[in-house]
Amino acid sequence: MSDWPRYALGRPWWPDRLAARRIATTTSGPQAGAAAEIRSGPRADLGARVAARPWLSGRGIGWLIAAAAAFTLAVLLFDSLRIPLFWDESVYASQISQHVPMPWGAERARGLPLLVAPVTLLTSSVVALRVYLVAMAGIGLFLAMLAWRGRRPDWVIALAGVIFGGLWVTQQQASLLLPSYWSAIGGLAGVGLFLRAMERGRSSPPGIALLAVAVTFTALIRPADAIVIFGILLVIALTARPWRHAVSLMAPMVAGLAVGLGEWVAEAYLYFGGPVTRLHAAGAASGGRQLNLLNNLRIMSGGVVSSKPGFPSISGWSHPPLLAWWAAFGVLALIGVYAAHRYHGWLLAATPVICALGVYALYSLPVRDNTRYLQPIWALLAVSAADGIYWLVTAPRGRLRLAAIAAAILFVAVELGTQHGVLAATNAQRLADARRQMAAVQDMRQLGVRPPCVITSSRVAVSYTLPAAYYLDCRYQWHITRPAQADGRRVVVLVRGGARPQPFARLWPAHRMPKTAGNVVAYVEPQALVSGAG
Repeated sequence: MSDWPRYALGRPWWPDRLAARRIATTTSGPQAGAAAEIRSGPRADLGARVAARPWLSGRGIGWLIAAAAAFTLAVLLFDSLRIPLFWDESVYASQISQHVPMPWGAERARGLPLLVAPVTLLTSSVVALRVYLVAMAGIGLFLAMLAWRGRRPDWVIALAGVIFGGLWVTQQQASLLLPSYWSAIGGLAGVGLFLRAMERGRSSPPGIALLAVAVTFTALIRPADAIVIFGILLVIALTARPWRHAVSLMAPMVAGLAVGLGEWVAEAYLYFGGPVTRLHAAGAASGGRQLNLLNNLRIMSGGVVSSKPGFPSISGWSHPPLLAWWAAFGVLALIGVYAAHRYHGWLLAATPVICALGVYALYSLPVRDNTRYLQPIWALLAVSAADGIYWLVTAPRGRLRLAAIAAAILFVAVELGTQHGVLAATNAQRLADARRQMAAVQDMRQLGVRPPCVITSSRVAVSYTLPAAYYLDCRYQWHITRPAQADGRRVVVLVRGGARPQPFARLWPAHRMPKTAGNVVAYVEPQALVSGAG
């Protein structure tokens, strides 16, 4: 018989003989009543017993600390903290800092600049920023796992953290100034807090407050993810519980969404002409609205896909041999749903998977380079997969149990090995891109490019145009058509070798970048023209 029902029904996770001794020692008082209730049957006040364990009780919390610490250490060891900021990172870092702010796009949200403001306000050091991000990523993973305490043994929650934290994309994104990892952390914590309250049958004030915080955080980081994840939870609360209890759960989620989306809507009216216009602009920036259910699966192990002309896109599938591991991951998640449904019901057992499928549908309206956007999916599926492993290693007896344990160890070992290989390959590509970017920055410094200045490109932008503007403390403007748009600043136009710049720059001196910066030509406005215009 599996140990799952013992824990899922609120009973201690130890043999019957130990449980009997523990109950027998309590002969009177409230504790005796509680002990009698535990013996009274599997459905007696199920929810109250499931979530009875305090979040910060000492027993077992070491599992969560160890998982979060191992994740943090792995990122510090296997990622280069000196890699300069790339395009999107430069935009986020420049918003609350001493740098010239880079143009803010309709597809972005203000939560991430706020998260890193304590560093970007004080220093421009990329090492300090990345160390801060890694430390916060480890703390965030720990807090997200903490939200699931009381629903399963602590080592199972830690296993979910290892599965999610062991993915190449999770380790890579933890040190990058990009929002998807943080959206995954907020969504994971929010779903855990929601299910805890659902299974208790009532909502405690601390739980309500923490759920509101998780929803607000996710909505400020990535509004679209928050709408999908917590919109699904709102429907589940409304359909699975009496109205009175549903309202107490829906209120913090609605409040959190109102705060995050309220900021987004206000900004839409201030800078983008309203929410509808902003949605159209965000769609155009991310590749349109063409449904494609396979693109995300093709790039689970790296690579990019794009529906926009001029942007790179892989053909076929990235690292096909790894599809076997991804398939096992999905199967384990389904087994976890089956294991949990007998004690929590199908709807609550399947909630993490339903939310994950919702996020997958959201990002099947193809987005450029959308591997990182799938992190909320993997975070939620990791919990169900850990449940599946727990059930497999506790349900059978004898040799079957030994075989299940060996298979579980193999699953985790294969993940850590193969995902590390993918991480090493993607990090090597990042290092090569970083060398090109910094070689271009250094070359432009030698050409005398100093602020006030504007760096622009042709319609098909050079990949490091905006980061170069960030590091040179210039403004970035996309595809300037006349020098007057620079407001008296010196203009530098970067184009790929062989391409022609805008007509106004064709007579300017052309400087071919060093080979280490790629096949790029810089057209630099002569200083005499700048002085004359001034």
